[in-house]
Amino acid sequence: MNSWPAASPLDGLHCPPFGLGFERSFAEHTTGVTSTGIPYQGFDYTSSVYDKYAGVATIRLSLCLPPFFVSLPDNPRAGISGVQVPNQAGLLVVAESLAFGQAVLDGSLVTIREFARRRALDLAIDNDSLTAIQVPLGDEGLRAYCDDMALVAQSISADPELRRYVVPPAPGGGFFGYPGSWYADRDDRLLAHLPANPSSIDPKALDVIALRPQRGLQGVGFRHHYQTTSYTGDTVVVQSHDDWYVMVPLPFQFRRLGFDWRGLGDPLMLFVPAFEAKHQVSADDNHFASDVVRPMLDWLMAMDPPSFCIATDVMWFAPKISLTPQLVDWCTAFVFEFFERIDSVVWQRLGYPGNPLAGDLR
Repeated sequence: MNSWPAASPLDGLHCPPFGLGFERSFAEHTTGVTSTGIPYQGFDYTSSVYDKYAGVATIRLSLCLPPFFVSLPDNPRAGISGVQVPNQAGLLVVAESLAFGQAVLDGSLVTIREFARRRALDLAIDNDSLTAIQVPLGDEGLRAYCDDMALVAQSISADPELRRYVVPPAPGGGFFGYPGSWYADRDDRLLAHLPANPSSIDPKALDVIALRPQRGLQGVGFRHHYQTTSYTGDTVVVQSHDDWYVMVPLPFQFRRLGFDWRGLGDPLMLFVPAFEAKHQVSADDNHFASDVVRPMLDWLMAMDPPSFCIATDVMWFAPKISLTPQLVDWCTAFVFEFFERIDSVVWQRLGYPGNPLAGDLR
């Protein structure tokens, strides 16, 4: 048995079943080489959105390529997305682009069909690996399975037409469809400056989603898990809680302001009943906050964002639902739109000639 070179068997795997959900874990990790000398690995994989009988297997490719999925039409791999590629074999083929998907089929359809005669067809190109799910994990069964997979892997690696589609390596574990993103089970450093940190027991920052910076801003989301105690007579009652936060660090200083955010500053009287029936703005400086939000009240009502606050150089959001990369991405885009709608007089009062997110960051 040869050691797999990655720090974790999940390193570099981003396509379903990987790159989705939280609580990602592996067990029964086995590595080796096929009869033709290609490294492979097999392991049992589970996450908050994947828990299937049997294991997964990966075969090393000689080049990094975009996502590609092939299966029987009635058995698509859950969570995949992309362009469906027509083919005469009647297979379900989904790829990042029609041209890439067709290029893979042009060079490897024969070996894919041969594999499908011996095994249940469910293969994917993921970075520099060919992956399969519901694979036997016993040593002999896994090696035999990977010997069959190796025929497909070799046809892909040896195809000169695929060189034009090579992409940079994508190390680490991120989220499918979000290149450059990162996932972590836990990072309690995110709690250090949380503007709404209740008195709690054993607080944790879990299920961390960190997206690639966009135009200079990076959204990071996490689940704040903590416990509180209360008393019923002589009995101590311990309760667990989950709150969700998205933080977007800002490259400038701004005065504190809250939107439906408890405990930040004083409530602002806007005298706009339609808005105040649903939302409350609070700030340390109500005159300043009025100049900020009045021009965008209609927009804020239409957007109906989750609770948010600006805490000097970070904008925080507190959604009431479990986070997804899509939601973290939405919050980051909202930051740009929010500051774009602030009047130039406000920026000048803060000492800026204009919106600091303009220019190089936009």
